[in-house]
Amino acid sequence: MSIQSEFEGHAGRWHGTNILYLSGPEGPKKLSPSDLTVSFKANGQFVAFDYTWEYEGELQEGFLVLGSDERSDAVQAVWTDSWHNRNVLMLCDGKKAPEGTFSVKGFYKVEGHPDWGWRTEIIPGDGTLRIGMYNVSPEGEEELAVETDLTRP
Repeated sequence: MSIQSEFEGHAGRWHGTNILYLSGPEGPKKLSPSDLTVSFKANGQFVAFDYTWEYEGELQEGFLVLGSDERSDAVQAVWTDSWHNRNVLMLCDGKKAPEGTFSVKGFYKVEGHPDWGWRTEIIPGDGTLRIGMYNVSPEGEEELAVETDLTRP
């Protein structure tokens, strides 16, 4: 199935709440409004998620462009965010799970340490859209970093 057909019912504008976990789910968290637009690129070969949120009153923005291999469950993405991943693009690989969740993972450098992972889940629902982002230690331990639940405005 094409990526466009997977997200056709989700095209357009969304609004919700962004939760930034500063030290995992048990630590301090920052809530802010979030807006997201889902659109298609390159004749529907890719789906783009353009979003905004705030950190301490300052507008942040990011995007994720997702594509899929129509012959398998493999997906790829490119992602960046003005706060988390400024000035660089992260290339991510992953798959679509049978229940419809798209999960991709990329890596970022931490000076003096092995690379860390960043896993993003996109969970389309009936009239909802959820995006979760996880920090992944070099040992493979995941910790929730961002979750955004969205509905139509």
